[in-house]
Amino acid sequence: MNPRKILIIEDIPEVADLMESALRGEGMEVWKSADAEGGLELARREGFDLALVDLVLPGMDGLEACAVFRSEPGLTRVPVIMMTGRQSTEDKVRAFALGAVDYINKPFVIPEVLARVHATLQRKARFEEWERAHQKENARTHEEMRRLGSAVDHAADAIAIVAEDNRVLYSNSSFAAMFGGFSAGVEGVFPLERLELAEDGWSTLWETCRCGRSWSGEVPVRSPGGAVLFCLCRASLLTGGAEVVLLFTDLTERKRLEGELLYLANHDPLTGLANRRYFSEQLDQFLETRPAKGYVFYLDLDQFKAVNAAAGFETGDRLLKDVAGMIQSEVNPTNLVARFGGDDFVVLMREADAQEALALARRLVERFDRHRFFDKGRAYPATASVGVAQVRSGRTAEDHLSDVASACFVAKERGRNGFAEFQPDEQALRQLDAESRWSVAIKDALREDRMEIWLQPILPVREAITRVYFEVLLRMRDTGGERILPGAFMIAAQRFGNMALIDRFVIRRSIQLLQAHPSLHLAINLSAQTLGDPELPDFLEESFRERGVDAARASFEITETAAIQNLAQTRRLIDRIKQQGSTFALDDFGSGFSSMTYLRDLPVDYVKIEGNFIKHLDQDAVSRSLVRAMHETAHILGKQTVAEFVTNPQVFRHVVEIGLDFAQGWHICEPAPPEQFLREGFSGVSPIVQSA
Repeated sequence: MNPRKILIIEDIPEVADLMESALRGEGMEVWKSADAEGGLELARREGFDLALVDLVLPGMDGLEACAVFRSEPGLTRVPVIMMTGRQSTEDKVRAFALGAVDYINKPFVIPEVLARVHATLQRKARFEEWERAHQKENARTHEEMRRLGSAVDHAADAIAIVAEDNRVLYSNSSFAAMFGGFSAGVEGVFPLERLELAEDGWSTLWETCRCGRSWSGEVPVRSPGGAVLFCLCRASLLTGGAEVVLLFTDLTERKRLEGELLYLANHDPLTGLANRRYFSEQLDQFLETRPAKGYVFYLDLDQFKAVNAAAGFETGDRLLKDVAGMIQSEVNPTNLVARFGGDDFVVLMREADAQEALALARRLVERFDRHRFFDKGRAYPATASVGVAQVRSGRTAEDHLSDVASACFVAKERGRNGFAEFQPDEQALRQLDAESRWSVAIKDALREDRMEIWLQPILPVREAITRVYFEVLLRMRDTGGERILPGAFMIAAQRFGNMALIDRFVIRRSIQLLQAHPSLHLAINLSAQTLGDPELPDFLEESFRERGVDAARASFEITETAAIQNLAQTRRLIDRIKQQGSTFALDDFGSGFSSMTYLRDLPVDYVKIEGNFIKHLDQDAVSRSLVRAMHETAHILGKQTVAEFVTNPQVFRHVVEIGLDFAQGWHICEPAPPEQFLREGFSGVSPIVQSA
């Protein structure tokens, strides 16, 4: 599926960058414009799934832009969310009157923004899906009605001429068949007992006709067999006479079709559950009751796309029917269950308190966790994430659906297969907000040259090895000049996709340092995101060539965890970069369950043993045995070993006794800016076996 295209019209670059970072972190394609005119031109040319429009803009303001989006034929399908730091109710009312679908106040709470964007995109996707289905259903219905219309055109109405004394002066065969008791064309008495009219209905019919007007109405007719036919009866006085012409059109089939069409208009054709339109109408009606007491649930299957991909859409449809049945079996018949399309289901739980609502959420999660869907002898899991939101007065159905979709998003962020209750101050949302701020801070630091690299020596332990090299470490300074260690911002960098930017910064700075100091050798860390970048080898080759640096002076460190995310791709990347002359080290070795297998399969040159094993060498015999085994295995495979976290002399003595090749840690040398080592041209750092 192509990424969603988002247009941001915002004249403050920092705000636009914040929004762009958060949205790109969600896998969306983001375009920006600093003014409304440029944004509208982009929208006309590119087409977008959503527009985020600032209220106050140079030139045309956001409200005028919103009016263009809603009035220009090529733009009307783009939902608009207004953004502003003003708290004017009038602005909000005008924005909604002009067609805005939502309103975001500044300063932003990024998780709330993401939740609203996701909810709006989901609503748009559901509407588009419903529209496609509706068009398809309309085409089918049109064809069916054409066929039915043709049948009605060729069917004769029941016709009779009736005198004032209720004698039937004429009747056709359809009338005779409908009422029974006489033959077509034969006089008889009109069978009033077969008409289910009000007490004075027949008199009213005659009085209307005597006044020169026609009478018509729906009249139930009891057939000779006892069935009730719903007929349209029309009556007119014959010109110059005292008789009326009665025409009865049997509407029974039409009534049945109307009922079916009404059902299809309100229900999902696949599962038979209520659809989004009907659910929203019912929720709005429920909210009009005072006080409205209940809960709304939003259920999203965790791996439905995988089922569709593995088994096909027919299997996916059967799973959805199965899911609909499971949900209905868990809720009270007074509750309303709906499918919004795809694998999204909602429930309105009427007259429920918090205990009952959370109990239902727990039952649904547990039921789905236990369930296995079987198709053609294969079992598929069907776990679900559930969002729960309390019904609150003063809010619309769409407000509640947005709340419960946000709660479902939180449940997925927590690891799926669980439920979350909507809370405006949800810790997970606060955490996402904090991380989004770090993401912006990272980009600002890179742009403002507040990121810097430090070095820590990795020194030989054995006399046979004389090479000294340094690991490149990252530090950030805040706007006040305070130094920030990576632990504070690395998780945010990983979540919001900043690691590739950081890695490229470190690579460029490291190669500049190598160019300035020809005797220097560096070890550079690569993240999992960078390992997945197919352009990395070309970027490295070009960077080394531009600076005139021998690639053999650089070694790249990858963690075992990052390497195994795509082992085959990592191996190909290592092979390509090693062809340029660089070496590789497997960092944090021993932290995984299958470390020895990865050591055998990855063409690395160095093995950096997990620091948690090294720092306990002086206290734990098991750690010493494990480190010895890792070291010996690495040597058998032709790789050299590095001891991380050498924190004291006792640990270092065991490193020497085991025979590891290199050592690194605060006991050996603390990290420091390159200048501290450069002052002595790196000559102050020598193999520790010579100085021990």
